[in-house]
Amino acid sequence: MTTQHSDSLRVPLPTAVSGLNGGNKLFPVFLKLENLRLVIIGGGKIGLEKMRAVLQNSPGTSIKVVGKEICSEVTHLCSQCHLEIVTAPYEPWHLDDANIVIVAVNDKQLSAAIRADAKALGLLVNVADTPGLCDFYLGSIVQKGNVKIAVSTNGKSPTIAKRIKENLQVWLPDDIDTLLENMNVIRGNLDGDFSAKVKVLNRITNDMIVAGNYKTSNRWKLVDIIACVLLGIVGVLLVWNIILFYFHAPF
Repeated sequence: MTTQHSDSLRVPLPTAVSGLNGGNKLFPVFLKLENLRLVIIGGGKIGLEKMRAVLQNSPGTSIKVVGKEICSEVTHLCSQCHLEIVTAPYEPWHLDDANIVIVAVNDKQLSAAIRADAKALGLLVNVADTPGLCDFYLGSIVQKGNVKIAVSTNGKSPTIAKRIKENLQVWLPDDIDTLLENMNVIRGNLDGDFSAKVKVLNRITNDMIVAGNYKTSNRWKLVDIIACVLLGIVGVLLVWNIILFYFHAPF
């Protein structure tokens, strides 16, 4: 039997979304990895890099590392963080208790086989240095206190993501947690429905920026001052050169 759906139930995508043919279409999410089970296949330098990235952001993550050979750095890190190591060639059953899989082996054929096994179990997979086989990427992460920003280049250039991360790390003020705590207290004391609270909070944060009470605004003011000074110096040099030209020009 064919089920007919009313046209009124079909919600069209906004033009800006439906017309998106290029760019980064990844959907950003923040996972509570401490509630999930991660399996990393590969105990070498690549696996170590992935482990460090995960543990730096979610130190409570349960990780099992599987590898025919496990490097000493991985062994040491697993010992420090009480993680599981399986020193053996990969077998499909190694994925039985996994929620997420990271493949970090230097063997494209084996990587593809592991991915196929993971997909058969309905698992999300990241295959190191092979964007076409990834369900998700590990982006560059900026964190100060409770603020965390993930930077993605759609798998095209981790190096660019790293440079963006470095700039954001400088741009974010060190005392941003104080602002967050204050805003959290204000939010807790507001009356009204969700929409009304959002309007008040938007007005407060906007007033902070306009008034220059937020450290970031002061930083931009400093940039403006420096730019004006530099322009002034350029102007003085230009006038000086005009004067020199006037007095030395033959008439």
